[in-house]
Amino acid sequence: MAWSGGERVGREDLLRRLWSADDRETNELRARHLQAVLSSTPWTLGVTLANVALCVAYLGRRIDSPLFAGWAAFMTVLAGYGLLNWWRRRARPRLAVPPRAVRRATLHAGLLALAWGLLPAIWFPELPAAEQLLLGYLVVCNLAAGAIALAWIPSAAWAYAGLQALASLVALQRSEHALAQPIQALLVLYVVVLCVAATSVARVFSQRHLSEKEAARQGEVVGLLLRDFEETTADVLWEIDPRGRFVQISDRLAALLERPTDKLAQLGLLQALQSVQAEGSNSVDRLRKALEFGEAFRDQVVRVQTAEGMRWWSVTAKPLHDGDGRLRGWRGVLSDVTSERQPHRHLSFLAHFDSLTGLANRVSLRNRLAQTVEQALQPSGRRGALLCLDLDNFKAINDTLGHSVGDAVLQATAQRLRKLTRKSDLCGRLGGDEFAVVLDDVRNDQEVQQFAQRLVASLRMPIDALGMSVTSGVSIGVAHVPQHARSVDEALVAADLALYAAKTGGRGRIGLFTEELGASQRRRMDVERELREALARNQLQVHYQPQVDIERWEITGAEALVRWSHPTLGQVSPVEFIEVAEKTGLIHNIGAWVLDCACADARRVLPGLRIAVNVSAAQLQREGFVEQLGALLKNHQLPATRLEVEITESLLMENVRHAIENLHAIKQLGVHVALDDFGTGYSSLAYLRQFPFDKLKIDRAFIQELMQASDARAIVRTMLELARVLGMDTLAEGVEEPAQLEVLRRVGCSSMQGYLVARPMPARDLADLIRRWPELPRPLASDELPVSVQGSLSGALGHR
Repeated sequence: MAWSGGERVGREDLLRRLWSADDRETNELRARHLQAVLSSTPWTLGVTLANVALCVAYLGRRIDSPLFAGWAAFMTVLAGYGLLNWWRRRARPRLAVPPRAVRRATLHAGLLALAWGLLPAIWFPELPAAEQLLLGYLVVCNLAAGAIALAWIPSAAWAYAGLQALASLVALQRSEHALAQPIQALLVLYVVVLCVAATSVARVFSQRHLSEKEAARQGEVVGLLLRDFEETTADVLWEIDPRGRFVQISDRLAALLERPTDKLAQLGLLQALQSVQAEGSNSVDRLRKALEFGEAFRDQVVRVQTAEGMRWWSVTAKPLHDGDGRLRGWRGVLSDVTSERQPHRHLSFLAHFDSLTGLANRVSLRNRLAQTVEQALQPSGRRGALLCLDLDNFKAINDTLGHSVGDAVLQATAQRLRKLTRKSDLCGRLGGDEFAVVLDDVRNDQEVQQFAQRLVASLRMPIDALGMSVTSGVSIGVAHVPQHARSVDEALVAADLALYAAKTGGRGRIGLFTEELGASQRRRMDVERELREALARNQLQVHYQPQVDIERWEITGAEALVRWSHPTLGQVSPVEFIEVAEKTGLIHNIGAWVLDCACADARRVLPGLRIAVNVSAAQLQREGFVEQLGALLKNHQLPATRLEVEITESLLMENVRHAIENLHAIKQLGVHVALDDFGTGYSSLAYLRQFPFDKLKIDRAFIQELMQASDARAIVRTMLELARVLGMDTLAEGVEEPAQLEVLRRVGCSSMQGYLVARPMPARDLADLIRRWPELPRPLASDELPVSVQGSLSGALGHR
C-alpha cells in the first residue's frame, strides 16, 4: 500500500519500504532520499581522497608493505570513479528509482566501509602511539561523517557505520591497550546513537516529503474547487496584488470585462472597471476607497456599459495578508446583479431573446415556427421554411483566440442575419454557435435556396472581432413546411438532419432535407430503441469463424462475432448496430455479454481452441475492465491463454498511454492480444514497439487486392516481415479464393480466416466442423499462379 501524505512514517516501515517496496509513491520517495545523499557526494569523496593522501603522508612512513600501497591505490581509484560517475549524472536527476538503487547504495557503502576498516584492523596495533592517535581520529571522523552523509538512506548508514565500527573493535582488541574495552563500549554506544539518528533524519525527511506532496495535492483540490465554483455559478473570481494588478485572469473574467487576457494583464482591477464604467457614475471611486480602507467589504455595486447594454456588477472582496501581517493583495468575487436592478425587464428579455446576440431564443423560435406550421397546414396557407445554421470552425476560434473573440463573432453573425432577413421572418440563436431562421410566405424552393446562398456568402466574409480579422463560414440545413414537416419537432429534426448532411459533405455547404435522410434517422432510432432490449429478449447470438494454421492446415482458433436477428428489423449488420452501441454506451453491456459467452463456449463447447474477441475503445478504457476480464476467466475456469483480445489500430490514436497500460495489464493476466485491421492507416511503429502484440491481423482490404495489385502483395510481404522481426504471429482476414491462400502460404503468413474455409457459425456447428475437418479436402488453386504474381513473390521466397 502506498503512503498518503497524512500518514506517520514509522522507523521499521520506512526501512522496509525503502528496501523492498516497488510502488510509484515509494519509488518517488526513494529518489528524493538518494538525491539528498548524492548532493553531498563530491564533498564526501573529496574528503576521502584527502584522507587517503593524509594516510600515505603520515602512516606510509611507518608501514612498509605492498598491501598498504595497494590499499591506497584502490581507495584513490574508488573515490575517483565515484566522482566521475557523479559528474556524469549530476544533470540527470531521476524522479523515481526502484528498490535495487537503495540496495546498490547500501552495498557501495558497505564496500567503502570495509576498505576503510582494513586500515585499523591490519595496521593499528603495529603503529606507534602518535600514528595510532592520528588513525583513531581519522576512523572516528570517517565513521561519524559517513553516517551523517548517508543518513537519508538508513540501511547504507548502518552498513557504513557498523562495518567500520566492527573493524575498529577488531583493531582495539588486537592492540591490547589498557583502555581498549572502555573505548570499545563507547564506540558501540555512539555507533548505535549514530544509526538511530540517521534513521530519525530519514524518517523526518520522508515525513516532510509526504507532507509537501499532501499540501500540493490539497492545493490542487482547492484549485479544482475554485474552478468548479467558477464554472457552475454566474460569479467570477478575481485576485489582485498590492498594486492592484491581476494575479490570475480566467477566461470568464476576461469575457466579462470585454478585454483579451493579455491586455487585461496590463491593467489593474480599478483601471479595467473604469474603462467600462457608465457615463456619470462614480461607483469605481467608491470601490477604490473601500480597497484603501483595507478591510473586507461586500456588495460594492459598479454600474458599467458593456456590449450587452447597461449592467450592474457587485464586488465583494477580502484582503490577503502574509505571515507578518503585511497586505499581499485582495481576492474577491464579481457578480452580475443586473437582474436584481431590472427584474421585470431582464426576465422578460431572457424569456424571449438571447442575452449575447439579442436574437430570439429557442422559446421564441419554437413559438414562431408553430405559427408558420399552423398557417402552412391551412387549405390556402402560405408555405414556410426553417433554416438551421452552424458556424464552421467556431470551436477553433474559441480555443485559439478566446471566448471574448468568439462572443464577438457570434454578435457580428447576429447583426448580419438581421440585415439579410425580412421583417416578416425571424432569426434566432438556438445555443452555442447554432442559429436558425424561420421564413414566412415562401413562394418557391428556389427563393429559399437563393436566400441560403446569400447567407453563406455573407458569413464567409471576414469578421472584425475585437480588432482581429476572423474568418468562419457557415453550413446550413433547410427544411420546407409543410413539405418536409407538419409539426415543430418534425421541422427541427428535418432541418438538423439536413445540416448534418451539409457538414458531412464539406463545410460551407447547403443541405436540403430528403426522405432518405428521414428514413436513415428513423432507422437509426429504431435500431437504438430495439438494441436496448436485444439482450433481455435473447436476440443477440455469438457466432464463431474458424482460424486455420496455413502450414499445418488445422483449426487453431476462432473469432467471436456478435449477430443480431430482430423479428421486424431483420438481420441487423454489426457495422450498423455496433456504432449505435458505442455512441449510446450500450457497448459495455454487449461487450461484457460477448466475453462471457465466448469464455463459456471455449470451456464447454470448443475445448482446445483459442477464442478471439473484439474489444472496443470504450470497453478497454473503462475503469475496471481488466479486473472484469480476470473475474470472467476465473468464473469459467478458463486458462488465460485460451482467450485473445483484438483491438483496432484506431484505439491507439485515442488515448495511447491509457490504452498501453491496460493492454500490458491484460497481457499480465496471460491473455493474448492481437492488433486487428493492421495497415489501415493508423499504426505507428512506435506503438508496436511500446506494446509487444502477440498477433497482427492483416486487413481484408489488402487480401482482396492480393491477386490484382502488385502493391498490395508488396504491402502484405512487408507486414509479414515486420511481424517476423517483432516475433508476432500473423493472420490474414477475408480469404475467399484458393489463389489468395496459395499466395499467403508462399509469403509465409501464419494463419487465415475467411469464407474460403467457413462463414461465422454457432459454437456447436463449429465443434462439428472441427470433428469433420480431417476428412475435408484442402482448397487448392485450380491453376498455376500468374507469372506476374510469381515474380513479385520471388523476393519473399528468398527470405523464408
